[in-house]
Amino acid sequence: MKIAAAIFIVVILSAGLYNSYKKYKNGLLPPSFLAFHILIGLLVAIGAFFLLFE
Repeated sequence: MKIAAAIFIVVILSAGLYNSYKKYKNGLLPPSFLAFHILIGLLVAIGAFFLLFE
């Protein structure tokens, strides 16, 4: 069950980051917010995999 949860979290994060990147490319999102979103996404992904392998 932990594997499914970790995969689900990474898929949701990837979809959110892709959406933010599309908005950034269209000029609707400032680069600082994109960097903040990538940083938070990376921290959540690391946390998900930490919970998976603990």
